[in-house]
Amino acid sequence: MLTRLFDPNIVYVTIRGFFRLFFRVMGTWRVTGLEHIPPEGPVIIISNHISYLDPPLMGSAVRRTVAYMGKAELFTGNRLLAWVCRKLESYPVRQGAPDREALRMTFEILERGWMVGIFPEGHRSETGELQPFQPGLGLIALRSRAPVVPCGFAGTYEMLRPHSRRLRRSHIEVHFGPPLKLDDLYEMEDRKQAATLVNERAFSEVRSLVEEAKAAREQWYARRGRKAP
Repeated sequence: MLTRLFDPNIVYVTIRGFFRLFFRVMGTWRVTGLEHIPPEGPVIIISNHISYLDPPLMGSAVRRTVAYMGKAELFTGNRLLAWVCRKLESYPVRQGAPDREALRMTFEILERGWMVGIFPEGHRSETGELQPFQPGLGLIALRSRAPVVPCGFAGTYEMLRPHSRRLRRSHIEVHFGPPLKLDDLYEMEDRKQAATLVNERAFSEVRSLVEEAKAAREQWYARRGRKAP
């Protein structure tokens, strides 16, 4: 798969264009902080995960192509869905247990100077609130030393809630922050503790950006004399 990853991909480009139009039609969306994303070289983008719409939203907001970890079930059973997922530069990861193949793929993608999108909670939040991060992020960040850019979403939960098939109009905010400061952790002897500190810093930054995005969304509705759904 990786030999074809990030080759010119008309499916990815077409679907990204569709979702950029979709988010405008289904409401409005605003992206801030794109200047924090390096224009080239390996990058890890991390964000909260509150809706099935989050991966296409991240891909629509970022100018570069983003590869994603996707739950393994998406790549089995339905051949069409598996084909679309791969064309969207997604690759499978088993949930609930360490997945060496997914980690190997992630490191190889980053070593080639590409971008990876990770939802560190490991699954969608049922409540819309930020959930604890899984430990794999710290390992990936320390070993790859790729810049880790935090991001906060607000509004996709209201547009498409977990287990719902009904789409609702919603204003969406996407806020990117500066890369995490991790230089003091790269040479730390206790690697387990270093990985824990990466996760703590990542969680803190994403939480701040989520709150910032939520506040901006409420202000958007308030300026129009409406209450945020």
